[in-house]
Amino acid sequence: MNIHETFVCIVGAGPAGLVTALGLARAGVPFVLLDDGDGPVKESRGLVVHAGALEVLDELGVAAELLERGTRVGTFRVAVRGHALMHIPLGTVPTAFPYFLIVAQAVTESVLRDRLAAQGHAILSGHRVTGVRQDGDGCEVTGKDAQGRPFAVRARCVAGADGLHSTVREQLGIGFPQHTYDTAFLTADVELTGGPDRALAHITPSRHGLLFMAPMPGGGWRLIISVRSPGGRRPQPPALSEVQAHLRRRGLPHATVTTVHKSAGVLLHHGLADDFGRGLVALAGDAAHVHSPAGGMGMNTGIQDACDLAATLAAVHGGADADTMLAGYRRRRMAAAGQVVGFTDRLMRLVSLDTMAVHVVRTAAFALAGLVPAIGRRAALMVSCVTRTPAWTGAPRLPAP
Repeated sequence: MNIHETFVCIVGAGPAGLVTALGLARAGVPFVLLDDGDGPVKESRGLVVHAGALEVLDELGVAAELLERGTRVGTFRVAVRGHALMHIPLGTVPTAFPYFLIVAQAVTESVLRDRLAAQGHAILSGHRVTGVRQDGDGCEVTGKDAQGRPFAVRARCVAGADGLHSTVREQLGIGFPQHTYDTAFLTADVELTGGPDRALAHITPSRHGLLFMAPMPGGGWRLIISVRSPGGRRPQPPALSEVQAHLRRRGLPHATVTTVHKSAGVLLHHGLADDFGRGLVALAGDAAHVHSPAGGMGMNTGIQDACDLAATLAAVHGGADADTMLAGYRRRRMAAAGQVVGFTDRLMRLVSLDTMAVHVVRTAAFALAGLVPAIGRRAALMVSCVTRTPAWTGAPRLPAP
């Protein structure tokens, strides 16, 4: 059996696990990073990196490369049949990054992995965790590697960043109640002619469902289209003709789809773990919370979890009381994630109601909100994930580089 000894065992090498590792590396805390995969995600996932996450990534020295590889967008435009109702101006947010970045999650993960490798840290890929045990001295994580050989990691603390179906969370016996919406999303990366202004991200609510359009690096568009999904059935990936029909129904008669590079059907859930850890084990990212991609806040909230967790574990490594520090982490991040889950749930319900009466009222509400600039500024602040106050009150900080 391969046996590793370290201070922190990180389970999962998605964005939350990688950011936790980079934060620990910066603080000089020994860690082992386990992942049951063999590299960055290949399928289409998180696309938007908001200001709050960019602040964290800038501290870790990777924001500049991401900015070079992505597309910056400074405003959300809410419109119905070409008529603008409201603008959400991210330039009003108090941050060094007054915009959001369009960049594929695979690129984000690759940049994080490259940074970690450049600092001399390896990822133990193909390591599937099956057990997590705590005793008076620390924790033991066990499982099998890609060749089926057993391994064990003996650590003081464990960071569970192993996603929605988290083994770490299950081993702790922490409940994770979830709700599946009757609305699903179709996603499509497409080439368009006659499309809208590429300087903006476009939100088009209609009685047929929501359409979100974001300009992709390289000239294409990411489309997110809401469709009814009674009983929580995953929709089939849409073909070009279906994508075109959805654009027509949502009031974009001049936008013509010329190519669909990839498409998918996505079921939508929201849920919050009953706790963000127990004892010397803490959860971060999708292992602790999941919500609809409305607002593009999921990966961003997980990155912020990871920064807080890395600083918390670094403080424990420096001699701070583990129980007190980890209890503080759980309290802060449950509050922050609860706000995000609640916000995205309200947003999802607002845009998914599809009767004509609701559409008329919703359109009027957006139009009235557009007349009050403070509403747009508040929405921009929430969506940007700049949550250091109050959610970060009392959080430790990573040491300066």
